[in-house]
Amino acid sequence: MFRLGQLASIFGGRNLFIMQQSTRFASIISDGRGKCDESFDSNYKMCFGPSSESHLGIKDVTKENVWGYKFPQVCLKYGKEDSIQHALAVGIDASYPNSSRYLDRGDKSLHVLPTFLLPLANKILMELSRQSQIIPNDRTVHGEIYIKMLHPLEPEGEIWYDLELVDILDKGKGTLYCYNFHGTDTTGTKIFLIEYQMYEIGTGSDSSSGKGRPTRSEKVIPILPPPQGKEPDVVFPFTVVPFDPKYFDEEGSPLAKNVSIYSTQHYKQYYSITDKLRPEPRCHGRYYLGGVIQSIFKYFGDGDASKFKSVKTRLAYPVSPGETILTKAWHLGERIQFETFSKQNGKCVLQASYIDLD
Repeated sequence: MFRLGQLASIFGGRNLFIMQQSTRFASIISDGRGKCDESFDSNYKMCFGPSSESHLGIKDVTKENVWGYKFPQVCLKYGKEDSIQHALAVGIDASYPNSSRYLDRGDKSLHVLPTFLLPLANKILMELSRQSQIIPNDRTVHGEIYIKMLHPLEPEGEIWYDLELVDILDKGKGTLYCYNFHGTDTTGTKIFLIEYQMYEIGTGSDSSSGKGRPTRSEKVIPILPPPQGKEPDVVFPFTVVPFDPKYFDEEGSPLAKNVSIYSTQHYKQYYSITDKLRPEPRCHGRYYLGGVIQSIFKYFGDGDASKFKSVKTRLAYPVSPGETILTKAWHLGERIQFETFSKQNGKCVLQASYIDLD
């Protein structure tokens, strides 16, 4: 993991990474006509105000009336520094094939990893959890993630997130909330789709609150178990960042609120929240998913993210700081199937997953 002071040395001391800490921008736009003109950082509260299509305030949204709630749009304005910082955070360095595509601000073909989309998507759902009466954070964990790129992300620009509730499913011991994020650029062109699942523990048909809900949905992209009886084409490790207490000490400090959410100095690049459900520090699933995806690009795509079409995975088990995870990957034409396991305890952490490449 690189810090800002190390970046200039990556390309022989050239001044490619001399930058100021930039402020992120985001707006919650109910009518879709607003501009990206509000300061944004992962520590700031988002404003889920009522829209012209829904008179409900976010605090009044419940599991019973959520289908009538129109989610506001979110606009993210980002720069090349953000995409570079995200690439560094998930393990890309100068030894990576064609590393300048990810780390050289002056490279005209600068690539943006698909997992760059996840921090803001996660932030939106976390705020929804905190401010509404659905998916309470103290008993909710991440489920499955699907990302489909319709067009490559630009190295810098504005992207819009439109959140849609797709289904609420009864999973016996819990309730699964299935959301889609539809992404567009400033012209309204569709550029990505993210399927994001949140699992609420203790509210399925095993409890009185979950009875009567469907158990499956045809609207959800299915996971895909790995091929049986076939040895993987490659097994590769990825070691996540160790626990660093200073990130948690700085959570409420002015420094944390002035650092880009994508910066390698921002603790939420790597670490999940700690609470009653998660008392021990854990790494973000989206963080080590990014590490696995860039490694698959390295082994099967010559480090070229422009070949990426989609990824589907299930976050099956938590990963602690400092752990090494091992990914088994099968190359089946344009599809790479993979599963990822903890080297320490053997648990599957990314289950029945695949990446489609062009």
